[in-house]
Amino acid sequence: MHNVIARSAFTAIAALASAAVFAGPSAELKVTGVIKPVACTPTIGTGSAVIDYGNIPAGSLTPGANKVLDTKEVPFTITCEAPVKMAVTAVDNKAASKVTGLAAMVSRNATESSMFGLGAAAGKNIGAFHFSMKQGSFTGDGVAVNTIGSAVSATPSWSTVSAGGMTTGRMLSWAPAGSTTPGSYRVVSGTLSVVAILNKPENLDLTQDINLDGSATIEVKYL
Repeated sequence: MHNVIARSAFTAIAALASAAVFAGPSAELKVTGVIKPVACTPTIGTGSAVIDYGNIPAGSLTPGANKVLDTKEVPFTITCEAPVKMAVTAVDNKAASKVTGLAAMVSRNATESSMFGLGAAAGKNIGAFHFSMKQGSFTGDGVAVNTIGSAVSATPSWSTVSAGGMTTGRMLSWAPAGSTTPGSYRVVSGTLSVVAILNKPENLDLTQDINLDGSATIEVKYL
């Protein structure tokens, strides 16, 4: 009996010694990284995002009437790192300068919220401009697509747009032909159409140069 007890005590001591050998200092291995959203870059024109109407003679303005300037068209492209569903929204950077009541002079589809300020000179608002993603001109990865629109919302309701006018509070996207569900594209390209309308000459200070100073920001929104 004595030998059995001694043998059991020895076994316990050996186990404790073994545990002490393997329980040493430790090092933690971490695995980190960031999954970044696909980046998309919008490009207006061929390196310059300026729509220049050049010199407009004051004598070409008619008293009591607004002057509608020529429609200008420039290429518009969104290039992404990989195919992604995206939309564009517009912010009027000169909203306080917008002359109201000019939308009907653009088209029957234009609304007040699709008009953007043209800046001010000598405290006088110069006018307003309208711009659109020209329907029928766009392709997604080289294939014709529909321009579609929705109110800016966490749960968009998309529908086909007739003219593709950019409107504050709304967004435009692109869908396969015959669909109103945004598609995933790496490159979307088409035509950006711009038309500016001037205030009536009696509301402007024509004794000095008046520089048109419209500005809008086109933002890409990932869907």
